Amino acid sequence: MKIVQSINRNALIIATLSFLLGTILLFLYLISESETLIDVGIFYVVVALVLNTISFVGLAINTLINIQDYKENLITIVLVSINIPITIGYIMIILNNPFKNTLI
Repeated sequence: MKIVQSINRNALIIATLSFLLGTILLFLYLISESETLIDVGIFYVVVALVLNTISFVGLAINTLINIQDYKENLITIVLVSINIPITIGYIMIILNNPFKNTLI
């Protein structure tokens, strides 16, 4: 699918970067179990939450304004929203850390 609207393209870039950076932080924490990475991760989640919320609100408004491109807009909203359960899952992994003391 070709993304025509720049707001959708930008939202997908933000969501992809959020996912990749969050995944990298998760793996770094699981490998090192550094308490500093917990602080960095919490700060990162707050920043990503703000950016993704702004992006999501823009997408919702864009969907209402550009109703003719509703399919592209709704697909983008779904793809951006996928980060929510992923983030919750990552937080659950950190809280329960099933790999504690097994990687090193």
